Amino acid sequence: MTSLAYPQDLKPLTSLRFIAAIWVLLYHFKDHLGLGMGQFGLVADGYLGVDLFFTLSGFILAHVYLQSIEEERFGYGGFLKNRIARVYPMHLAALAAMIMLFVGATAMGAGVGSAAAFKWSDLPAHLFMVHAWGATEAVGWNFPSWSISAEWAAYLIFPLIAGAVLKGRQHSGWVAAGALALCVWSFWALSNLHYALPWVGRDFSQMTAQIGALRILPSFFLGVALYAFARDHAAPKSWAWPIVLVSAGWIVAVTTLGWWEGLTWFGLAGLLYGMAETARHGVDAPMSGRVFVFLGAASYALYMLHLPVDIVWFHALERVGVTESSDLIVRIGAMVGVFVACIVASIFAYLSLEEPARNWIRKLEFKLPRWRKARTAKA
Repeated sequence: MTSLAYPQDLKPLTSLRFIAAIWVLLYHFKDHLGLGMGQFGLVADGYLGVDLFFTLSGFILAHVYLQSIEEERFGYGGFLKNRIARVYPMHLAALAAMIMLFVGATAMGAGVGSAAAFKWSDLPAHLFMVHAWGATEAVGWNFPSWSISAEWAAYLIFPLIAGAVLKGRQHSGWVAAGALALCVWSFWALSNLHYALPWVGRDFSQMTAQIGALRILPSFFLGVALYAFARDHAAPKSWAWPIVLVSAGWIVAVTTLGWWEGLTWFGLAGLLYGMAETARHGVDAPMSGRVFVFLGAASYALYMLHLPVDIVWFHALERVGVTESSDLIVRIGAMVGVFVACIVASIFAYLSLEEPARNWIRKLEFKLPRWRKARTAKA
C-alpha cells in the first residue's frame, strides 16, 4: 500500500473536464459550415468525451466519499443533496433556455428542430431527470442533458457500486481490470444491441434517450474501481507525465487511425490515472493552473449550454449570410467564434447561477439515515 495520499483537491482532473467538454463540442459542431471537421477521427469520435466525463465522475466521487463509506459514516441524504446542488440548477436553466428558444422560434415561424424533439409531454421526465431511463422515445429539449439523467441514475446507486468495489479491495487491481474489460465489452454490446432492439438506435453514440442510463454504468464503475486501485498504488513520480502522454497518444492513435473505438477506454483509464498521479506527486503544472482549473469548474455549464448557443449562433450566421459557400477564413472565424461564445456563456452562467444556486441548496436541511453496511448476527 502507498503512503503517499492524494491531495484533497485533484486540480488536474478538474481541468481535464474542460478538455472533455471541448472534445464533445467539436463533435457536435463538426457538421456546421462545411469545414469537414468530421473527417478527423479525433473529432468524429468526440462523443466519447461524455464517457470520459462519466469515468471522471466515478473517480472523483470515490475520492470524496469512498473512505466515509468504508468507515460507515456516509450520509446518503447529504450526498444526494450535494449531487442535486451540483447538477440540477444548471440543468433547469438550460432546459428553460431551450423552452424559451422553442416558444420564440415557433412564434416567429422558424424551426429549431423536429417536432418529436420538443414534445411537451416529455417535460416531466426532463424535470425529474429520468429522460434517459427509457422514459422518452427520442432525445429532446436540451439534448445533451441525457447524460445528466444517466449521471443521476449512477448517483442513486453509487453506494452500491462503491460497496461492491470495496469488497474487492484486496484485489483492487483485478477489480479495476475487470471494470475496464466491462467498458470495452459494453461498448461492443451496446453498439450491436440495435440488432435485437431496433428502437435503441444504431450505435453506441446513440445510447441516449433510450438507454443512456445503461451507457454510463460501466464507465462510472471504472472510475470508482480505478480510484480504489490508485489510492493504494502510486506510480513513481517520474512516470506520472509519461503515463498521461502515452495514454493521450493512444486515444489520438485509436481515433485517427480508424481502429475500433472500444480500444479508446484503455487510453481514457490511463489518462485519468496519470493525471491523478501528477497531482499526487505535485508535478501537475500546467493542468493545476488557475485558468485551466477555473475553465474546468465552468465546464458543466459549457456542456449544458452549448446547444442553445449553437442554435442561436448558427441561425444568426445564416441571417447575415455566412454559409458553407462563404470564404474559408470567414467560416473558420465563425467556428472559432461559437467556441468563444460558448465559453463566455458558461463562465457567466457558472458565476451568476450555478455556484450561487449550489451554495444555497447545500445550506438547506435535508437528512436521511446514514448508509450502513449489512451486518450478520453473531452466534
